[in-house]
Formats: sequence, structure tokens, C-alpha cells
Amino acid sequence: MITYNWVINQLQCLVDYEGMNDVINVIHWSYIAVDVEYTANVYGATNVEQPNPQNFIPYQDVTEAEVIGWLEQILPVADMQVSLAANIELQINPVEVTLPLPWASV
Repeated sequence: MITYNWVINQLQCLVDYEGMNDVINVIHWSYIAVDVEYTANVYGATNVEQPNPQNFIPYQDVTEAEVIGWLEQILPVADMQVSLAANIELQINPVEVTLPLPWASV
């Protein structure tokens, strides 16, 4: 059974945006799939829409769960899971290998 986990690596912020301070504008993330002894991951940096002042959350009050929620609204999570699962399947049942050169001594 594959488990999927988010890791938030970094939050990039605008110093000032329409009178709001430290406004998150880029999320640097990793999405990791683990199946017993096999692991696959994807990482990226995703731009987020700028908030309006009515729903702005000050930087120090933002939670990891909120940031993950933003990512799950923006990114194609189901497609990412399919891709990561396929990667793990290829690790378990490879269709291509790199062999030593036949003329090289072992």
C-alpha cells in the first residue's frame, strides 16, 4: 500500500503587497510516495494567488495544513499519485536495466 506525504520545503514571500506584509507567493514542496522499501517523489515550486485583504492570513498564523490545502487545490494530485505509483511499480518490476560492459572485468 502506497502512502503519500507532503513536505513543505520553503515559503517565498512578497515583503509588501497592497499593505499586507510577508505575503506568500511561491510554495516550494515535495510530494513523496512510499511503499514499504520503495520511494518515489516529485518536487516543485508553485505560485499562489495573492490574497485580498479580507481573507489574508498573517504569515506567522499560516499552518502547514493550510499550505497543503492550497497546493491540493492548485496541483493535479490524482495525476501525481498515478505517476508516483508507476515509478514505484517500475522499481519493483524494472523493464530496463544498465548492465556492466561485457568486455569490462568484473
